[in-house]
Order: sequence, then structure tokens, then C-alpha cells
Amino acid sequence: MFACLIALAAVGGATAVPDARITVDAAGVTPGEPVVGERTTVNATVSNSAGSPDAAEVTAVRLLDADGDVLDEAAAPGALSPGDDLETELYTEFENPGEHRLTVVVVAEEAVEDDEDEDDPAEVSVERDLFVDVQPAERTVDLRVRARSPADFETESDDGGVNVDGIDGILGGGGGGLDTTDEEPAAAAATAMDSPVAVTVVNTGTVPAERVSLTASGETTGEAATDADSSATPNGSDAAPVTMGPFVVEDIAPGEERQVIVDLGTLDRRSNVTFTATFQSATASSNGDESSRTATAALVYPPHEARPTVTDASVTTVGDDQMAINANIGNAGDADLSGVSVTVVDAPGVTPTPAGEGYFVGSVGSDEFVPFELQTTANATVADTVPLRIEYTDRGVRYVETIELEAPEPPADDDDDSAVGTLGTLGGNAGVTSLPVAGGIVALLGLVVAGAVVRRRRHV
Repeated sequence: MFACLIALAAVGGATAVPDARITVDAAGVTPGEPVVGERTTVNATVSNSAGSPDAAEVTAVRLLDADGDVLDEAAAPGALSPGDDLETELYTEFENPGEHRLTVVVVAEEAVEDDEDEDDPAEVSVERDLFVDVQPAERTVDLRVRARSPADFETESDDGGVNVDGIDGILGGGGGGLDTTDEEPAAAAATAMDSPVAVTVVNTGTVPAERVSLTASGETTGEAATDADSSATPNGSDAAPVTMGPFVVEDIAPGEERQVIVDLGTLDRRSNVTFTATFQSATASSNGDESSRTATAALVYPPHEARPTVTDASVTTVGDDQMAINANIGNAGDADLSGVSVTVVDAPGVTPTPAGEGYFVGSVGSDEFVPFELQTTANATVADTVPLRIEYTDRGVRYVETIELEAPEPPADDDDDSAVGTLGTLGGNAGVTSLPVAGGIVALLGLVVAGAVVRRRRHV
């Protein structure tokens, strides 16, 4: 922490005491936490005692360094009647950190000479010392990024507008550059926003961050193939990289922050996005470096917030070459699933679902589940598992996940012609995120389905 220590020094300009009784009542610095290279104001209050018989004319107030050199001077700041005071400002800068001693010197004359006392001097000077602890100039900012949903900016106000609270600016709008529309910025951005990200720039240094600009750039993660077996676009290399900005951000004082919303535009693939804030400062750093500085933060966008789960699954043999699958597909995530479909994947002893004959579930809201059923051709004596492929859309990105259901044991000759299997070991394909399941319940997610909405869906 910074400290400003003030020491009083009484130094008379002559051996005799004048009738006017001048004192420096107070002396301090602004800002109270000065740093190297920062313009610092020394505030001094000079007064003439109420018991003084004479008025005084203050001819000069000077600021001296420890060597006695004059740093600044206020000439003829004013006259003081008995009981009056005046305030004056002096300015300086510090080249080095550490403790510095400054001296405020006040020179005053009696407004009317006193002929009765020849020993009464016509001029007097008084001094007051103050010690200032100067800190190094630290030029640093931090970035905080958080993915937002377009729905976050669709709260209707009473007059039909859109409320965007706690945000200093809306940047982007899907096409790069600053939003220059004639509409209200918040409303215009909210209606066209596809991929909003809240970026908070925090000044953690000791000097103002000036000429702040913000850019966003990134590459796709490759998590966008609509077919888990697709290799036509490895790592999403055919998609255009994300490039946004530069955007201008207001100057930021030490300890303060600015939050802006950057719209990354329409994204159909998850992207690793790096946000970079570039800024300058009028105050040089401790090592004298006056070049611009940068700060970065990374984010994968859009976030993968939906979490499909399969629960209460059973696989039953039907006749000699058929298996029936009955299960629930739930959503243990924070975002809605949309476009959900379920199909059987090719495996030993299992015939995949013909094209266009999968089970279309549709949308599954957060904390909801929907039952589904499938039937496939399978050889119970060969098949150990029945793999299911779940396709769904989350925040505009299409995902594919594969799980494996345990196939039922083949029925004995003297048994009924049906048997039941449950959720089995988990399978997956390259680039696909799969969910651990066991005993018919998704153990990792711990999905609670009590009171959830159940809807029927059609085959497609």
C-alpha cells in the first residue's frame, strides 16, 4: 500500500516574529498513491492566524525537493486577513520509486509596514515537509471472457426495447468492426446477435490503460462433423477462421474495468477463440519501456452445454432375427437439445438402421427426457452389443455421440423366444464425446428425471 507521511517543519525567515502569523496548515498529494512518471499534485493550505494583528500578502509558495531545488512555484497566490486561509496547488513528477521528501515553502509580507517596531521583519517564510512513497509504474490488464447466449439479451422492457444491463458496449454484430447502426446499440445488437461473448478488461496495474483495443481470432476445433465417421473435413480445416476487430474500448483507470459484448457471428463449428487486448499508457513503465502492452484470454465457443443421456434402456429379442430397443433420452445439461435423432450403428451381428428410418426425438429441454423405441435386425448369437448413434444440435453446432447397449443372451431352445439386455459398455468414434453409462443409468451425470416432461416422438 501507499503511504504519504507528513512532517512539520517550522523554519523562520528571520530571527524576529512578524505581526502576521503565517502557517502551512496542511500539505498532501493527489493522487494519494502516486507512481513513477505520473503527474502529482501537492495541495497546500496556508493560513493567517485569527489572533494575528495584521494582514499578510503571500508572495510565493514553492515546492522543493530534498536537495533544495525548486520543482514548482505559485507566484503571488493572494492576501490573507487575520483568520483567513488559501489553498494552492503545486505540481511535480517522480522519476524513481521509493520515499521522497518534499518541502512546501511559503513567503509572505505584511500588507502594511509597522513603523512602531523596527525589529518586526517585513517578510517571513515558513516551511512544511512531507514524505511521499512513490510506487513503480505497473502497466497490466487482465481479460475475463464468458460465453453468453443470444437469449440473454432478449428481455423485453415495458416500452418494447431490449435491456442489456452491466455492459459498456456491444461490439461486432457478426460482421466485424464497430456497430455503426442508427438503432439503439443494445437493441440492434441483441436482434442480430449470433455468438455473444462477454469480455471484461480489468486494469490491474497502477497507471491508466489508454487507447485500449480488442481483437478476437481463432480456429475451429473440428467438433462439427454431422457424421461421426466423416473425415472429409479433419479438424474443421475447411471452415474460415474466426477474425474480429479491432474494437475500441474506453480508457480504464487503475482498479477499474470495462465490459463489452463481442459477437463472433454465425458459427457452425466449435472454435478456439483468443481475445487480445492491446493498450498503451502515457506513463512509462519502471524500466522505461513505453511500447504498447497486450493481454490475452482464450475461450472455446460456442460452449457445449447440453448433455444427452440414455437411461432405463432395455434390448429385447423379438423372434429369430430382431431386437427391440426401448429407452429414454434425457438432457442433464443447461441448454436445450434440438434435432435429436437416434439410429442403430453397424456392428458384428447387428444391421444398421436404414437411411431415413431412425427415431426422430426432436427437442429435449434441460432436465427433461423423452422415451424412444427402435427395432433392428440382429443375430443374438453373434451380437454382444447394440451401438446407438445419437445426433443432436447444441448452440448451432451438430454433435454425434455413440453408446453401446448390451445385447441380450440368445434364448435357449426350451425358453421363451425373448430375452432382455441393458445398457452396456460405452463405445465411441474419433472426435466424438461419449457419455459413461452403467446398469441402465448414466452414473456420471446422475440424471434426476422425477417430474420431467415426457413426450412421444415419431419414427422417421
